[in-house]
Amino acid sequence: MNPMSTLKAAAALFAATLGVLGGAGQAVAQNHTPIQPVVRNAGTLLAQTFGNIDINAANFLVVAVPGSTAQPYRLYVVEQLQPNPPCWTIVNPGGEPTQVNALWNTFDFTGVCRLQRDTNGYAVRLAGQDVSGARFEVNQRNGDLLLQFAPSTVSRDRITIGRANGISPTGFTQIDLNPGWSLTKRTFNGQIVSSHLVYFTNDLTLAQLQGQGQDPGGVTPPVTPPVTPPAVAFNDIRGNRYAAEITRAAQLGVISGFPDGTFRPTAPLTREQAISVVMEGANDLLPTTVLATLPQAVFSPPFADVAVNRWSALKIAQARQLGVVSGDFGTSNFRPTDNVSRAELMAMMYRVALIRADAGAGDTTSTSPVPGRDQATGGLIPNVANPVRFTDIAGHWGENAIRQMAQVCAVASPLNETGTNFAPNTNALRDFTAAAAVRAIDCPAARPQ
Repeated sequence: MNPMSTLKAAAALFAATLGVLGGAGQAVAQNHTPIQPVVRNAGTLLAQTFGNIDINAANFLVVAVPGSTAQPYRLYVVEQLQPNPPCWTIVNPGGEPTQVNALWNTFDFTGVCRLQRDTNGYAVRLAGQDVSGARFEVNQRNGDLLLQFAPSTVSRDRITIGRANGISPTGFTQIDLNPGWSLTKRTFNGQIVSSHLVYFTNDLTLAQLQGQGQDPGGVTPPVTPPVTPPAVAFNDIRGNRYAAEITRAAQLGVISGFPDGTFRPTAPLTREQAISVVMEGANDLLPTTVLATLPQAVFSPPFADVAVNRWSALKIAQARQLGVVSGDFGTSNFRPTDNVSRAELMAMMYRVALIRADAGAGDTTSTSPVPGRDQATGGLIPNVANPVRFTDIAGHWGENAIRQMAQVCAVASPLNETGTNFAPNTNALRDFTAAAAVRAIDCPAARPQ
């Protein structure tokens, strides 16, 4: 099945939809003057279609970020897209370990910072070839943090890419790459792919790296002593039923707080803000083969009432191309500043889920099962045994999307998580939106983090 034709055919099922607050960014060098990239030799893996290109390293930060008890530190790669405001600052310039002030958590970084936070955003490229299935780890050893990768999901080998030379008291610690390693970006037919995937690049082969003996015996057992992460990401979500999921959403970079450090969990979302959240989630869920087709610049208004220079224009244009949103019947307007309803939110998330299901069969970058379509119904294959049967959506235009998302990782849940009412026409609030995005991304069938 051609996924794009399927999407276009189904797009008419839904009215125009959302957009939301963007992802995070990190440290910034004093000078972020862009440089003209230099194209490197293209690799031969993946049908010889992917290559890589040098980047301005001054605009990037590789950083260990506090995680959870099970995973004390996670790897983020942050790119400064615009000179101001800075996505991060360095607390102790020239000191070791380098202490990072994570400014991306303090403002809406959409269009300013790009946060790559998992294997959808970064990969390993050795001697001109992609390393398929590489697993990244930030391991603590003897008071240091090591950035390492396992060559496959089952390998016990650990290849060290870089180290922090200590652990920052802020918890956010810059990682310096070892000699021979650099950052590049993936290209497809000579153009940077829309997902802006970052490579950790080395000119040596895997066998040569393993032969260097940088890790005695070729095996580095990860040391992961318990670390107590901050209870919540924002002070004003304490006691909120979605506090844990809001914190997780902030860590993933799909939604951020406000400059005053608040999250405002019960505030409604506009349609353009919702689209931002949905598209940030799509970057985690969709394969590179789909993301690579999306535009990276806007040259004409995606809708009559969305100007080219509007902050949300690019994400709205990407969502429209995917068939996630369409214009109002008769006017082709998007109404970006109108509040988004809970039904509209589920419709957009359902469209992304269907896109992934249709594209998943050709996704060679995923190591986990891809949710498929039920051949009998055309919908998603359920993975919730007893989904909520909502009593207030019969005959509603969003009924099918809401029911589908209730039976897939319970992305759709009752209003205030009680009873059987979904309240489809009620405004989608920031706390529920964050929770729904996290459920979709962390779904067992979703791509690994």
